[in-house]
Amino acid sequence: TATTVARAATQRDAIDLSQITLIGIYGTETTRSALVRLPGSGNYEKVEAGDRLDGGQIRSIRQDSLIYVKNGRTITLEMPRG
Repeated sequence: TATTVARAATQRDAIDLSQITLIGIYGTETTRSALVRLPGSGNYEKVEAGDRLDGGQIRSIRQDSLIYVKNGRTITLEMPRG
C-alpha cells in the first residue's frame, strides 16, 4: 500500500532542518552547481563556486560535497546518506 511504501522509503531525521543542508549536486566536473536548503525559511537555493552562502563563500563543489569558507573556517557539507 502507499503507506507501507512511504514508510519503507522514509529515513527519519536524515537531515537537520535547522542547518544548511546540501540536497543535490549536478552538472559536469567543470560546471558543477549545488542545491542547498536554507534553515528557517526552508527555501532552496542553487549555488556555484564563488557564490556567497551563509556569510561565507563557496570554494568548491565536489561530486558528493560542497566546501565553503566562513570567518576563516572551512565548512564541508556532504550529501545526506540514504
